[in-house]
Amino acid sequence: MRELFTLLGYELRETFDSIPWTVYFWFYFGFQYFVYGQLVSRLILEPHDYYLYYGTGLLIIMTFNVASWSGRRFVEGAHEGRLRYILSLPIRRSGLFAEQLLLGLIANLVRIGPPLVLVLWLNGMPPAVLLTSTAVLLSMSVGIMGIMISLSFIAFKSFDIYSAIVATTSAILIRFSTILYPFSYMPEAYESVARFNPLTYGADLLRNVMSIDVSQLLSPGTAIVVVAAVGLATLSLGMVLVPRTLEGVRSS
Repeated sequence: MRELFTLLGYELRETFDSIPWTVYFWFYFGFQYFVYGQLVSRLILEPHDYYLYYGTGLLIIMTFNVASWSGRRFVEGAHEGRLRYILSLPIRRSGLFAEQLLLGLIANLVRIGPPLVLVLWLNGMPPAVLLTSTAVLLSMSVGIMGIMISLSFIAFKSFDIYSAIVATTSAILIRFSTILYPFSYMPEAYESVARFNPLTYGADLLRNVMSIDVSQLLSPGTAIVVVAAVGLATLSLGMVLVPRTLEGVRSS
């Protein structure tokens, strides 16, 4: 356990060594929310408060981006030689997987936390909503990171194929979901696909805990089950695949 937290501390210092990269995430949110979000909300009359709807969707997109970055960082470490050094340390392969997840969760909390607080404050929501909203976003982050890290076995064989699969998966999951538009405004074909998308359940769950009144929000009970199931499934898959994948990576 001590080795895990020592490695985590080392990678956290490396991750946040570049402060401008973290500030970029906040600047990206501010520009999208206060400029683009304002413009779009004036064009879209329904839902009634689309500006808030868009803000929550933007938070989920940022969560997805940070979680995807965490997964890709694990893969890039192998190609840059960093993983060989880490594998030489006295830490179990399962512990390495857990350390990568913790690193991603902390990075997500730092980069998504201030924008989330800002959205809640601007809309006059109570502090309790901050806790439930954070729990939803971090739960979604676990599932996304689990998927990206589990796909690492492809990257060790071909990074180009891995990049193509990740880009395609990201585009499909984000576009075919209720992140940016509710069910009531989707074509029937889109809606059918969106109902099988885990991001749809995460997005609707976040809006439920924020008490955003949008027609056709999915049941919060069902959404909790889906988000939890995806997180547990990807964690289990990663715990199985990553140690086996790393056996093929020489430590030196």
